[in-house]
Amino acid sequence: MFAHRVLLSNHLTKSFNVLKKVSFTTTNNNFNKDDSNEHASASLLQIKRTLKIANIEFQDNATNFKTSCPVCEKSYSQQKDIYINKTTGYFMCPSCRYGGKLGLIEKFFTTSRSQKITNELKTYQKLFQNAKEQYQNENEFDYQFYEREYELVTEGNADNIFKQFSIDERISKSSLIGLNSRYNQERQELLFPLIDIIGNIVGCKIVTKLNDTEWKEVSLPDQNVSGVIIYNNSKINKSKDKELPQQKAIVVLNILDLLALTTTKINAAFICLPYGLKFLPQECLPILDQYNELTLWFNYNTAGWDVARNFAKKLDEKRCKFVRPTSAHPTPYKALIQSIDIKSIFSKSTSILHKAITTFASLRQDVLSDLQNIDKVQGVKWKRYPTLNKYLKGHRKGELTILTGSTGCGKTTFMSEYSLDLAIQGVNTLWGSFEIRNTRLATTLLRQYCGKPLLDSVSDENLIEFEQWANKFEELPIYFMTFHGSQPIKVVMEAIEHAQYVHDINHVIIDNVQFMMGTSEESKHLDRFWKQDVIIAAFRTFATKKNCHVTLVIHPRKEKDNEDLTTQSIFGGAKATQEADNVLIIQDKRLTSVRGKKYLQIAKNRYSGDLGIMPLEFDKESLSYAHKTKKKVENTDSSQSISSPPFEKI
Repeated sequence: MFAHRVLLSNHLTKSFNVLKKVSFTTTNNNFNKDDSNEHASASLLQIKRTLKIANIEFQDNATNFKTSCPVCEKSYSQQKDIYINKTTGYFMCPSCRYGGKLGLIEKFFTTSRSQKITNELKTYQKLFQNAKEQYQNENEFDYQFYEREYELVTEGNADNIFKQFSIDERISKSSLIGLNSRYNQERQELLFPLIDIIGNIVGCKIVTKLNDTEWKEVSLPDQNVSGVIIYNNSKINKSKDKELPQQKAIVVLNILDLLALTTTKINAAFICLPYGLKFLPQECLPILDQYNELTLWFNYNTAGWDVARNFAKKLDEKRCKFVRPTSAHPTPYKALIQSIDIKSIFSKSTSILHKAITTFASLRQDVLSDLQNIDKVQGVKWKRYPTLNKYLKGHRKGELTILTGSTGCGKTTFMSEYSLDLAIQGVNTLWGSFEIRNTRLATTLLRQYCGKPLLDSVSDENLIEFEQWANKFEELPIYFMTFHGSQPIKVVMEAIEHAQYVHDINHVIIDNVQFMMGTSEESKHLDRFWKQDVIIAAFRTFATKKNCHVTLVIHPRKEKDNEDLTTQSIFGGAKATQEADNVLIIQDKRLTSVRGKKYLQIAKNRYSGDLGIMPLEFDKESLSYAHKTKKKVENTDSSQSISSPPFEKI
């Protein structure tokens, strides 16, 4: 049930991995037998070397290399292009809608003409085509179904749609029609097709009205779509010569902002991303590569600003500009209804300065934004642990948190619920559990999510209930690394960086650091304190550079049973606590005192400096440390429904 969430980080040995629509799941074929090193992303140097050795011409774009497909060109009368991602080595062929690791097509980039290699390539080509057909069958988007269910928006029905959706009268009907939108009157839904780099419809956005200024948008497929919504307002975009370099594009998160931009005379293309703030699929990057300047105009709160900066790193910061997030610079549709000049706001967009040098003038708008959005600057608030909000204020990106506690005190159980609380609120989470297997971890998370044990007895009712809860849990943005036992830091960091790039991970959990210190013959000759310092430094750099929160579970040194753990009790040198923004310690006094309690101690808090303790009372039924009251438990147990997981507050 949870296999599609597992991040493939092991070696690709004798199986050919077919990329599923929902995430990473493998399908075995007798292909790609020699690609034992494909567990990690291909380096930029490796990709260039492969293309140059084969004497193949390629176009070096901002995020991808564009070259002719070595397989499809033999199957089609016209040359077909593929796009190879510079960061991950993932290739995509829009013509046959197929993609995968570079190693899957690397064998076809050869200039050798020997009979042996020619025969071998023919065999590989057949296997490649079979795997491609399987991929297409599993991932094909049936747009014809939506064409039957939704009628095309025309001049005749546009008035009714504008009235139904309360669209501002300054937006022209031609804008809605120009996006090839469709309408379902019975469901009162609008549909906008998602277009890929060669003009194929690869998905759609379905829109329903929430109120006069907000729409609810759902994108299909729900992950990894390769298309966006584009409105061409640029003269160059309308040129028949497709080889001319594109100029400017304004990137927004929703349809309302895109429609508002169509009321302006800005000479640029207007692009709406498929999944908003959630993530930017690498499959979408080729279509954005055709622009040499991208202006990211996202929500003017702090969350939108953080996402804009993360997306800019994925899109190549050199060509990205931003509309700074302040109340004076709202998103396009809000600017339209407030009668603020959209073009004037756009003209004030700025680019990122040199990474190592800045001035207060460049920080001024960031400071203003932080002051205007103080609650959001503090981070995502916990719903199950309100006491943590009191001390830590919230869960913030770019920080490093260390959790420690004696053996058996419940560190993993607490951390699973701690991360689950955040994931339910949309924090994309990557779990690296080296101590317990993913199946057991997922079982704990599911039980904490529904608030009770499942399948205590074998019955159809219990099985149906499990399926319902599991289906809801599957929708959470939680991913797992498949590592178990001792792993080198280099391999782990490669997997984490890959996941952060592909899935826009906001929270990484490592349980625990000691498993990356190794037990090999080579490791025993190294200073373990020095090795741990290297690991801590790697995660500190990653958290800061990628603006991603990292939580590390570290075992303490052996202390006397009657003594409290302190920051000095954490195993290793002082670097761990020095680098950490937050240090959390689980103090378990149940074995040393008749009335001993278990509690979480906030021992370091760099953001606000507030320190304190949070009592931990364990509920065995739900494997939960969340605060509860007896009255609430009695009321909720009898009426709890599957539609929503339990949240207890004090």
